[in-house]
Amino acid sequence: ARHPPFPNNFRQASRLMLSSTRFLQRPLTRSYATARHPPYNLEKQFAKLVFCADTMKSRVSGDVYKRFNRSVQEGTPVEDDVAEAIAHAMKEWALGHGCTHFSHWFQPLTGWAAEKHDSFISLKGYEVETQFKGKALIGGETDGSSFPNGGLRPTHSARGYTIWDPRTPAWIMTEGGVPTLCIPACFYSWEGHALDKKLPLLRATDALKRNALKLFQVLGVTGHTDVFSDSGIEQEFFLVRENLAFRRPDIIAAGRTLQGSHPAKTQQLNDHYFAPLPSHALQFIHEVEQALWSLGIPVTTRHQEVAPNQFEWAPIFQKSSVASDYNMLAMEVLRRVAEKQGLTVLFHEKPFARVNGSGKHNNWSIGTNLIGTLFDPGNDPASNQLFLLSVAALLRGLNEHPDMLRWAISGIGNDHRLGGHEAPPAIISVFLGDCVGGVVQSIITGKPAPPPIDPKLNLRVGHLPRRDRDNTDRNRTSPVAFTGNKFEVRGVGASQNPAHSSYIMNVLMADSFGFFADEIEKKIAQGSSVEVAVHELLREQLTLHQRIINDGDGYSAEWPKEAAERGLINLVDTIQTLDYVNNEKTRDLLSRHGVLDQQEFDAHLLVDYASYSAAALLEGQCLRDMSNKDIIPAAIRYQNRIHQNASLVPGGLVKKLSVLIEQSYALTEKLNDACSKLASIGDEIEASRYAVKSVVALTKELRKSLDALEDITDRKEWPYPAYEELLLSRLAKESE
Repeated sequence: ARHPPFPNNFRQASRLMLSSTRFLQRPLTRSYATARHPPYNLEKQFAKLVFCADTMKSRVSGDVYKRFNRSVQEGTPVEDDVAEAIAHAMKEWALGHGCTHFSHWFQPLTGWAAEKHDSFISLKGYEVETQFKGKALIGGETDGSSFPNGGLRPTHSARGYTIWDPRTPAWIMTEGGVPTLCIPACFYSWEGHALDKKLPLLRATDALKRNALKLFQVLGVTGHTDVFSDSGIEQEFFLVRENLAFRRPDIIAAGRTLQGSHPAKTQQLNDHYFAPLPSHALQFIHEVEQALWSLGIPVTTRHQEVAPNQFEWAPIFQKSSVASDYNMLAMEVLRRVAEKQGLTVLFHEKPFARVNGSGKHNNWSIGTNLIGTLFDPGNDPASNQLFLLSVAALLRGLNEHPDMLRWAISGIGNDHRLGGHEAPPAIISVFLGDCVGGVVQSIITGKPAPPPIDPKLNLRVGHLPRRDRDNTDRNRTSPVAFTGNKFEVRGVGASQNPAHSSYIMNVLMADSFGFFADEIEKKIAQGSSVEVAVHELLREQLTLHQRIINDGDGYSAEWPKEAAERGLINLVDTIQTLDYVNNEKTRDLLSRHGVLDQQEFDAHLLVDYASYSAAALLEGQCLRDMSNKDIIPAAIRYQNRIHQNASLVPGGLVKKLSVLIEQSYALTEKLNDACSKLASIGDEIEASRYAVKSVVALTKELRKSLDALEDITDRKEWPYPAYEELLLSRLAKESE
């Protein structure tokens, strides 16, 4: 018998091998064709759509440029005549790029950016001229009551304002071929209350600066005029073919799958992490990178993540407020480029059950105009006074206020991810590592510090170059992990605004620095030298707050028990967290440092309660409709079909199918009743507490039943794309 010729390359072989599997008819492949790409001049293209310092310098007078920089660096308001000159220069630059409109770009408490476009048109008699005044650059107005506001902006008191943040440069965003000048802004109410998380971050950064400079003055450390926080924000996301996503009501409505049977293969072979990027994913990410580079966002790292069709990119460190702006802008660019390429990008923390979710690690540090990061231990950490005080300040802040950081990473999506062996647990702790941890223990015990870790490693291969190892290992199970010269806040969810975690870390450091300054002053007044006072303070504070240190496995079953013995809190879901953080201790800290007054704090909490119950209701109603309108009817059709061939079908299958249909219907009715009750509860806090106990619980229970139905129902009858298609199919469009 003649056999067909053997395929002459692996790619053809893989297609033949997989062609019999319906969901993998378009396998994940890479193209090794040597197509030439036009040269890309990264240096010339970077920030070409940004009104950056060089652009401003070339378009305004030297005096205006100097006064603007002085305002930004010293934290004083930009003067009116300076704003007028910059507005004119910005308008002329934007017109040269084809812009007809400008927009204040702000971040309300929806979790996404917002815009209102106004044209440069001004009427002079019957003639039109372009105009952009300094007043229009500085501020705008919108309806504050239509955004989440926690009662700060009812409909009868609706005025909301945007105000230009000159620390983040303006940029031009092009969508559908239409360019618009975007001006980064804060969002606040008529009374001056923060309606976003950017304004609290800027306030917390100012508090950090005030208290750090106060501490430096007590220590006699001179030359420091500015103190700030830096962030390098990693962003994880999933990519799904748009034509598949649009066939899933849950992805459209909730951004995640509310039902889906677990396929045979997902991530268990560890073959996706850092694997070569599939060609279509690489094309998508590269187009995103080029768009981000033109917007001045220094994205530098790209790779596949643990789960199939999951990816990550990361930028170079920047000031935390700028880094947060750029992260939110980058998410917007990712969504827009995905739409162009027939893809859907998922930022939900857990879009697929039993598969790794997505986070947004905030690599956070603090620095000054003289020191890049105060968390750099240097060659002799035991003698590095500022480093040790900074570490002690962090430990004190997180030990006294762990609920505040837990609040910053809370959310209905992140509840599915935290503690799931893919993200740190909900118990806040700090990893220091052998080197720094050893120094801390030596201060506590009074024993000599351990010798420095030998950085040299012998790989026993002669021709390999020498490379020193880092001063610490990496603990991926820690919520706040020291990584050599910064702390990685690993619990932030992929969809969350990183400004929240940054401002919490900043205000905790500000509070500790101020406390340390007062305590050292007291000791000096009692006759101690600065060195003795600092050493005594470090021993006292590190001893008092050492319980927050955990260098072990945060994923282990033993850690929650040990944490409870230490007195550490374990807030397992968002509603527990909101209830716990709603206390006078938190209110006092935030108001004392000018970050959130009591009315703002209550409002922001109420927004979080309301967001939780709204998301829970949406997901419950969506799964109810999927069950009633698509899944149960599909299972009944399959049931009728096998009844027609009852003699050929195992009796156990018939019985199991019947039981699961009845069970799913009963749970759907229960979920429907729970959703109706949730919708009728007027109090946001009461509604959220009911949501977590009833609607969220029933949604999970119904999902188990529907997933079991999918496992035994003919694939041809199932109404939605399965996990195999969503996670393992090729990302290119079907026509390619």
